[in-house]
Amino acid sequence: MERFIYLDSKDWGAQQDGTYINPVVWEDYNNPFIMQHVTGFYMVAASHHFMGMPALHSTDLVNWRLCSRVYFSLDFDDKYNHPGQAYQKGSWAPSLVCHGGRFMVYCMNSVDGLFVSAATDMKGPWSPVKLIHKASHWEDPFPFWDEDGQAYLIHSGFGPSPLMLHKMSPDGMKILDDGVILQETYPSVHNPIIKKRFGYYFIFGMGHGKDDIRGEYVFRSKNIYGPYEEKRILTAGGEGCSPGGGGWAELPDGSSWFMHHVGVSGYGRLPFLEPAGWKNGWPWIGKGEGDGAAGGVVFKHKTPFKNTPARGKRFARTDDFSSPGLDLAWRWNHNPKNELWSLCERPGYLRLKAGCLEKESGISGIHEQIAAADDCILFANNILSQLAIGPRCKATTQLDIHNMQDGQRAGFCFFNKSYAWVGVVQERGKKHVRAYCMGAEKVVIFDGPSDIKENTIWLRGECTEGIGSLFYSLDGASFIQLGSPLAFKTEWFESHSLSLFTYNVNSQIGYVDFKSFCISR
Repeated sequence: MERFIYLDSKDWGAQQDGTYINPVVWEDYNNPFIMQHVTGFYMVAASHHFMGMPALHSTDLVNWRLCSRVYFSLDFDDKYNHPGQAYQKGSWAPSLVCHGGRFMVYCMNSVDGLFVSAATDMKGPWSPVKLIHKASHWEDPFPFWDEDGQAYLIHSGFGPSPLMLHKMSPDGMKILDDGVILQETYPSVHNPIIKKRFGYYFIFGMGHGKDDIRGEYVFRSKNIYGPYEEKRILTAGGEGCSPGGGGWAELPDGSSWFMHHVGVSGYGRLPFLEPAGWKNGWPWIGKGEGDGAAGGVVFKHKTPFKNTPARGKRFARTDDFSSPGLDLAWRWNHNPKNELWSLCERPGYLRLKAGCLEKESGISGIHEQIAAADDCILFANNILSQLAIGPRCKATTQLDIHNMQDGQRAGFCFFNKSYAWVGVVQERGKKHVRAYCMGAEKVVIFDGPSDIKENTIWLRGECTEGIGSLFYSLDGASFIQLGSPLAFKTEWFESHSLSLFTYNVNSQIGYVDFKSFCISR
């Protein structure tokens, strides 16, 4: 893989000198899709098995803030109630439109089909997610209403595949035909979006064109069903399925901008903002600015708007659990079991109650087996996660452990298919500090202090250049490393999450109270 200059940068986003550095957001908001609106710009991104899909707002295309979650549970299939049964499923690459006075999010995955949620305000409330078309091996939907009012849905397929175009009902809630394969999009195109300009339909998509080079392609035709001309307009950049996502914005000054993700080893797929425009009847994206060749990924560029506020060099995202509801940054790894957590039973604390491990093996979203195992956190309820921030960050939590019961585990985890956690284990009435680290397809256990008498413990995870390390403290001041470092990877379509958890290997008993959680640089 080519090592781009941005991998050596310790900074990102808006700078003091009126420029920005890609990624504009150094968090794993993969498959980003942006939409321009009178109230600014909105972005949605994939969330897979995490609950649920993030919606972000920006006034300048560079600084983004969470404004809602499109859903907090997926209720159309029971598998989302059970950890281990829906990893890598859920919401893949979404698209966002405003139609008929409503914001509408369209999404697919390879096992469920097409589902939709709508709201009159991007802050919500959003309608319950509705599965409107059952299908297998579909992904990446985009709805398009033509000038005559006819609605279409274009989407890709799972794995190498061309694009398919369907007619839809005027309200965009029903597919009306079996679809037509757009032959010119062989062998494989994903993340399609349609724009109409100069009397042409332009289909943007990430894939491999006739020259079998990966990148962002555009297909142009006078007829929505083709035949289409093809042009590669952006080189790939990064690792994996990059570029990916999409979304085009056109500003009053005549400039255009394109958002996509780039896969960066150890961090997942991060949102990149590219200058864009039109020249000689074709769009262009990135470095090159329409010189005829495919553009390159931009590292640093002038911001789209003057006086864009610079991102602070220091940051801290802290939750003291004093609010009546969970902060939008949190995500469950399955449909939440509300009886197993509380913010009100002990005000100022997040109480997580131990649930039993799920016993049934599952199948991932790319049809690989997830084997159930004893004492495996992948099958635990109550995994509550946030995204890591930047190339370096640390997450610290304080928790009260005096109500733990035999068989219970609780603590902090780097959560993914491969995982590592540090916390407290209670056995035979005694509490022990312990780390569980997944390595070479097996869990390796590291023991810290045994039979601790303290009721409070501090835990920390440090992320440094794609490597995660675990620490504990019995006094909140001196932190001791425990366990093996974990190399972060993109697994189940996500990078590692910073997570709080508890579960019991014996029965559904015991609880812990988290006092605080802070992510800082």
